[in-house]
Formats: sequence, C-alpha cells, structure tokens
Amino acid sequence: MSKRTKKGFSSRTLTFRIILGFFALFVVTAALSFSVVVSFEKYYPLDDEDSLLLFALVVLGISVILGVALSVLYTRLLINSTAPYVKALQKVRDCDFTVRVKETALFGDLKIADNFNNMVEQLASVETLRESFVSDFSHEFKTPIVSIEGFAKLLKDPNLSAEERNEYLDVILSESKRLVELSESVLMLTRLDSQKIVLEKYRLDEQLRQCVLLFDQSATEQGIELDLDLEEEIVVNGAINLNKQIWVNLLSNALKFTPTGGKISLSAHITNGRPTVVISDNGCGMDEETQKNIFNKFYQGDASRTTPGNGLGLSIVKKILDITQGQIYVDSIVGKGSTFTVVLKN
Repeated sequence: MSKRTKKGFSSRTLTFRIILGFFALFVVTAALSFSVVVSFEKYYPLDDEDSLLLFALVVLGISVILGVALSVLYTRLLINSTAPYVKALQKVRDCDFTVRVKETALFGDLKIADNFNNMVEQLASVETLRESFVSDFSHEFKTPIVSIEGFAKLLKDPNLSAEERNEYLDVILSESKRLVELSESVLMLTRLDSQKIVLEKYRLDEQLRQCVLLFDQSATEQGIELDLDLEEEIVVNGAINLNKQIWVNLLSNALKFTPTGGKISLSAHITNGRPTVVISDNGCGMDEETQKNIFNKFYQGDASRTTPGNGLGLSIVKKILDITQGQIYVDSIVGKGSTFTVVLKN
C-alpha cells in the first residue's frame, strides 16, 4: 500500500493519472474512428461489403496513427514534466542539498515539488548536524590522544624523578579514562536512535534514592550537601534503565559544577498529573547562551574546558526524554546555581 503524505500525494494517484491519460487517448481515437465511419456511411452509403471493409481498415489505420501520435505527445509531456525532478534527484544523489524544484503543470496539484523541497531541507539539516558531530567528535577524541602521546614521550626521559613519573602517569590514566567515557557516551547516543522502549511499572522515588546513593561518597568528599524530598510514593510506567541514566547524568552534572560547601536538592512530586523531578544546585550557574545550547552534543559552557566532562551527558538526557515523550527545562542564574526540571510521561 502506498504511503500518503500530509499534502495528500500518493504514488497510486500518479499511476492512476498516467493510466487515465492513455485511456482518454484511446477513447478519443476510438470515438473519432466511429464517428468518421458513421458519418461517411450516412452520406455515402457503401453497398459493397469489400469496399466497406476496406474503408473501415483505412479509417482504423488512420486512427491508430493518430493515436500513436497523440500517445507520443502525451509521453513527451510526461517526460518534460518529470525531467526537473529527475535532475534534482541526481543532484541530491551527489549530496547537493541546495537544489529546489518548481511545480510542473501536469503534477501541480499533487504537490510533488513541495514534498521534494521539504525532504531536501530536512536532509540538509541532517547533513549539517552530521558534519558538526563529526567535527566535534574528532576534536574531542584528538585532545586526550595528543595529551597521552605527549606525556608518554616525556616518560622516556631516564632522568625523570619518581614524583614526575607518577604525575605523568596520572595524566595518562586520566586522559585514558576520559577516552573510555567519551566512547561509551557516543555509543549510548548511537544506540538510543534504535532503542526499543520497554515500559514497566516501578517506584520512581526508590529509583531516585538509589541514584543518590551512587554519589553519596563523592558528595561527602567534596563537602557537598545532598538534600532529598522524596516522601511522596510515585509509581510510574516507564523505561527503568533509561530513566536511571537521566538521574545519574543530572546528578553528576550538578556535582561537577557545585563548589565545596555547596548544596544539591532533589525532589519528586506529581504535578498536573505527571511525575516531575527537580534537581537544583547552588553552583556557578549558566548564562542565557549556555542555557540555549546546553543540550547540544559536545557543548560545554566552560570554554576553558577546566571542568571535566565531554559535553554529552545532557545530550543523552535530552535524547532519552525525546524518545520517551518527556520534557526537560533549565533555569539558571550565573553565580547562583541551576535548576533542571524533568517531566515524565504519565
């Protein structure tokens, strides 16, 4: 069965129109032949059957010739009408997404050009995102690799002290860990595109408690207070593992940007009939530009890159919420902290 677009075009419509055109030609030639025979017979009766048969064959031959001529003209009209689309498709095949086509007279009401132009615009957007992703991905991978190579060369110096050697090894280990985390994040983003969502009922408040426990030791070591408001029992029908990744990434992000002596608050409630989780910190906060781009792949508000991370954590959060029909909102003030609000599908 053909698939119909929002504008109403289908391949079945186009096929029907072509068949209808040739059928109309057949009817016209047949009617013309019949009218010629009837008119001639009316005014010039032929009593001889052989003469009548010969006359009918001649008229039939002329009709066939006329029908072929009309068919050729109609076919040429079809070719001329489809030629712009064929040329445009060839350009798209060669990755030229700037091409646009205009509606032709024969197919104007089918909105083929509109659908084609919309498709090319979407392909251009995807190509831009792909090029940006490859560029950012290459940069993020190159940085730790260059660092590892540089410190590995320094380790070949026989005059290094034990303290220097250990310092260089720590850098190599740190950069190696960064590469592993980057690889895992990229793989997760890739898997999410074809992730099969399995929904099951579970206690959201219990899941949040378990996620907080994962960061309890790190928070204690950094002198950061974790304040929980999870008194309400919340049962959701959701993707357990994917949702867990949301809370882990958001808590990790909050710890990353909250200074010693700071505070991270986490609460969960049913708001307007939907499970809502709010994670706040009193860290460095973000400006408006950072808030606009914070969910983009590899984007890091810390331009100096002094804060550890690869800029994929929040992208993963946004991707998970997109495929599970949830939403996330951010509210932040520079120097005062940030608040992330997650609304899950009920």
